[in-house]
Amino acid sequence: MDTIGEERSAENNMLNSLATGFANMALEINHDCPECGEEATFYRSASTELHLGEKTKWRCTECGYGFIKINGIDSSVA
Repeated sequence: MDTIGEERSAENNMLNSLATGFANMALEINHDCPECGEEATFYRSASTELHLGEKTKWRCTECGYGFIKINGIDSSVA
């Protein structure tokens, strides 16, 4: 394989990896909202990678209540 072919192959692998990551990101979840007093739809307001794992901020579409999840552990009221 020539140099251009190798570069294109590397670019395709990177793009496929990015596309897979974006496909696995949920933009909305259903979660109990302590402000609304019932299950509500939350949207992903921010996300970043930390040394502890992925940190994701979620907001209720009804009242704006927010909570944070880090690596699957959430800060919402139990």
